[in-house]
Amino acid sequence: MKYILLYLLLICPVYAGEDMATWQVRDTHSSIKFSVAIEGSPAEGEFTGFSADIDFDPEMLDQARVDVRIDLNHIEAFYSDVADGLKKKDWFDVAQYPTARFAGADFIHLGDNQYQLTGDLSLKGVTRPEILYFTLTRYDPHRAVIKGRMTINRLDYGVGQGPWRSLSTVAGQVFLDVVIDATRKP
Repeated sequence: MKYILLYLLLICPVYAGEDMATWQVRDTHSSIKFSVAIEGSPAEGEFTGFSADIDFDPEMLDQARVDVRIDLNHIEAFYSDVADGLKKKDWFDVAQYPTARFAGADFIHLGDNQYQLTGDLSLKGVTRPEILYFTLTRYDPHRAVIKGRMTINRLDYGVGQGPWRSLSTVAGQVFLDVVIDATRKP
């Protein structure tokens, strides 16, 4: 009997559940794009340099976490001079704050394949809680894909100073559209 008990104690952890899934972002299939109204017209761009540490399993949301780092030196915009201007002091001040970061572990399943993630967005020396709403469009043992949106107020982070602080020129509301396509790490 004690051998059976010892066997059960040794083998049960294997069947107690799987480890949290850890994911590697597929760079060429993933994106973080932004859009904002400038003088009433939509303007778009993309943060092309980012990395992420992702631990996610929809069955283990209490253990899931995400940590995304965006290299603000890599911005593409509708006009190249706009991309260069966004790096200057009045905007992202990349010389002093080269990286933005979004880190969170507060996932909520909203039903079907809809989720929300509350995390801390750090941008230009300011850290504030923000919410990413996303759809899990694919999830299997080898690959996961999400499409999501976060809406922030640029003025909360001091983005757009001087003449650009006026909301009559550049809207305060900025939309971040996120697509993360990832493969499971072995």
